[in-house]
Amino acid sequence: MNIAVCIKQTADTESRPTLAPDGSSVGEEGLVWIINPHDESAIEVAVRLRDEQGGTVTLLALGPDRVESALRQGLAIGADYAVHLQCDTMPHDPKIVAGALENLISTRDFDLVLTGEVAIDSAGAQVPQRLGILLNWPCVTGVEELKVTSDGLTARHPVEQGDEIHRCNLPAVVGINRRIGEPRYPSFRGIMKAKRKPIEKEVAALQIAQLQIASLALPASKSDGKILDYNDGVAEQVIALLREEAKVI
Repeated sequence: MNIAVCIKQTADTESRPTLAPDGSSVGEEGLVWIINPHDESAIEVAVRLRDEQGGTVTLLALGPDRVESALRQGLAIGADYAVHLQCDTMPHDPKIVAGALENLISTRDFDLVLTGEVAIDSAGAQVPQRLGILLNWPCVTGVEELKVTSDGLTARHPVEQGDEIHRCNLPAVVGINRRIGEPRYPSFRGIMKAKRKPIEKEVAALQIAQLQIASLALPASKSDGKILDYNDGVAEQVIALLREEAKVI
């Protein structure tokens, strides 16, 4: 079974972002870059399936040169191959991302495409569905349990009052939720092998973006909290603060 895993390099949520001078993008200085956690779990699922059933795991990543470090990390986890779809900046329009991935996937012989269900930076959760539509393949997202056989796949994902079980034929696109399981830590041997593995590079075929970011703003800084002494008038003080400072009543 030949499996593709689409990964995205995202900034660690512990990083402190700044705005770029244009006011419509995030400055990259000082950011720590990681594999999107849901995508990292998708790599783990793919490696397990490969180990059980044979085949290969190929990582696909779209973005600038820094994306190579994410691909190396995925190779260290256990992927066999990696393809870097090169572009100057990471597109924020999910339609553009899905289109670039589809252009590559449609030229390869993959039985299954895994992605994370959502990226922690944009939280759009659109790429798996858009990719399935473009490929004309079945798509299931939010998957927390996955079983794959030669006859197809069975996937479970939670809904408000229980679980849904989906069955479909291959090839298919599956969006993985990180709750499916924690990815393994790369071994020292895996890290060393990943450093030597070649990364295939292709120039990404990007459509004209229809979604534009007009401006970004950092959250307003919060003032220090206030500690009130307990006394007969504390309730009135709280009401006054909520009305005059917090302006919530």
